[in-house]
Amino acid sequence: MEVSAEILKETDVLLAAFLTGILLLLVYDFLRVLRRIIPHKMWVVGTEDLIFWVGSAAALFAMLYRENSGYIRGFVIGGVLVGMFFYNLIFSAWVVKGSVFLLEKILFVLSRPLAWTARLLKRPLGHVRKKTKKVFRFIKKQLKKFWRAVRIGMCKL
Repeated sequence: MEVSAEILKETDVLLAAFLTGILLLLVYDFLRVLRRIIPHKMWVVGTEDLIFWVGSAAALFAMLYRENSGYIRGFVIGGVLVGMFFYNLIFSAWVVKGSVFLLEKILFVLSRPLAWTARLLKRPLGHVRKKTKKVFRFIKKQLKKFWRAVRIGMCKL
C-alpha cells in the first residue's frame, strides 16, 4: 500500500506546525528567563509580549507560506497548539528553572571579581569622597559669602 504524495505533504506541514509551536514557546521561555533575571516594569512586559506575539504571527505566516502556500488550515493551527502544549507540559519548567539557575551561577561567578575590587576600593574611595565633600562644602560656603557681598554691593548702588 502506497501513501499518496498529498498525505505526505500534509504530514510535513503538520510536523512543521508542531515544531513551530515548540519553537515559539521556547522563545517565550527565554523572555521569561530574562524577566526572572532582570526585573521588568509592567509596561516593558506588555511591550515585550506585544513584540513577541507580532513576531509569532509573522513566523507562523512564514511557515504557512513556505509549507502550505499560505493556506490556513485547521490542522496547522491545531499542530501549533499541540506543539505549544507538548513543550509547555514536558520541557518548559525545566528550561526556565535550569536557565535561571545557570545564568544566576554564571553572573555570580562573573561578579565576584567586581565585588572584590569594590571591597578593595571602598576604603580609599570613601576617604576621597569625604575629602571631596569637605571641599564642595567649603566652595559652597565661599560662593554664598561672595554672592552676599555682590547683593550688598548691588543694593548700595
